[in-house]
Amino acid sequence: MKLTFFGGCREVGRSCSLIESGGDHLLIDCGVKIGKEEEYPLLSHEDIHRIKHIGITHTHLDHVGFLPHFFHEGGKARIYSTKPTRDMTQLLLADYHRILHMRRHRKSYFSLKDIESVLNHSHILEYGQGTKLGNLNFSLHPAGHILGSSMIRVQGKKSILFTGDVNNRGTRLLDPAEQGIHAHTLVMESTYGARGDVIPSIKIASAELAKSVTRTLHKGGFVLIPAFAVGRSQEILLTLESYMRSGAIPKAPIYVDGMILKANRIYRQNVIYARKEIQMRILASDEDPFASTLFKSPRTKHKSEVFEEPAIIVSTSGMLTGGPILRYLSEVAGDHNSLLMLVGYQAEGTIGRSLLDGARTIEIDGEEVDVRLKVENVSFSAHSDHQGLLQFASSVKGLKRIFLVHGEDKKQGELAAALKRFEVIIPKNGESYNL
Repeated sequence: MKLTFFGGCREVGRSCSLIESGGDHLLIDCGVKIGKEEEYPLLSHEDIHRIKHIGITHTHLDHVGFLPHFFHEGGKARIYSTKPTRDMTQLLLADYHRILHMRRHRKSYFSLKDIESVLNHSHILEYGQGTKLGNLNFSLHPAGHILGSSMIRVQGKKSILFTGDVNNRGTRLLDPAEQGIHAHTLVMESTYGARGDVIPSIKIASAELAKSVTRTLHKGGFVLIPAFAVGRSQEILLTLESYMRSGAIPKAPIYVDGMILKANRIYRQNVIYARKEIQMRILASDEDPFASTLFKSPRTKHKSEVFEEPAIIVSTSGMLTGGPILRYLSEVAGDHNSLLMLVGYQAEGTIGRSLLDGARTIEIDGEEVDVRLKVENVSFSAHSDHQGLLQFASSVKGLKRIFLVHGEDKKQGELAAALKRFEVIIPKNGESYNL
């Protein structure tokens, strides 16, 4: 068995690796790295034409964003994922296509026909369903990250488990990742792998969010919450709805913009993949938490009605790399009574990361914007933290070797030191290993 890394090593983004055995293979994820410029997996023209099978862990762009490029370059592969992943991939790739074509200086494009090719080549699998590819067998297992997210276990002469993005803590929407899986080798993400990375419980994070939102609304300010359309947005909206209905947050409009409402509908259609409590809330009471009466959409193109009174605005993109959130930020950036609440990971090179690191001047659509509003960070991350990753690795049965991917250098080094009872490798993009 041979393992090759085409992306996602010593970085967060463009996850892409290939497992091969006796001429049979499976590519795990096919993402892009979002920043000032997109970075793509190190797949050659020959690689793209020989790869015939792709397993997708989940639908964020750093795991699926290269798929339309893959087909644009002439690739023809069968894609395996859960139904929620397939449904939301269509939504995210369509928006990715729109954003790229708004930025005419981009070097590489793909067409809507290429997105159709991705969907036409998609094959839906259920959790635990075994699939045979010659010398390889693989199956999908709940990862606890977003709806339909999967770990992929591949069995050849040895067994190998790819975590994708993994969360072994329950959330409002999802049960934690499956544990106790047998694997000789583990390819594990390390986004929050540093010793100091401690992600608060959903209860603590929710209380901190409610406190900051309440304080801002009482001052007459606006609360901007940039969030990924898939995953974080749904968690945040359910939190805001719950606290507002209980009176812990004062009544105020909750504006939802970007792709989030469309993603909410996909969550509703695939609610069987959510926690039993969410399923029962819909099936037993006809109450739809994804279409609450508290949620509003901007009615006009210029969105001026959003600023008529203090309000909460939840919009894409989560790292402020594009989307409607930039329009709202440019409008209230100079208001010291307002709040920008960052709730998820902010990659290097993004506006979100710059603000998190203390920047007070940013560039939006070619113009410099002075930032006077308050910037806070409450982690609603759907990733395991340092201790969570150690615990998850310990739960894998028969584990001998770990490859750390999807993380920054320093974090990976600290995590590797804590995993010293295993053989730990921090690979580089382009490297191959015989298993």
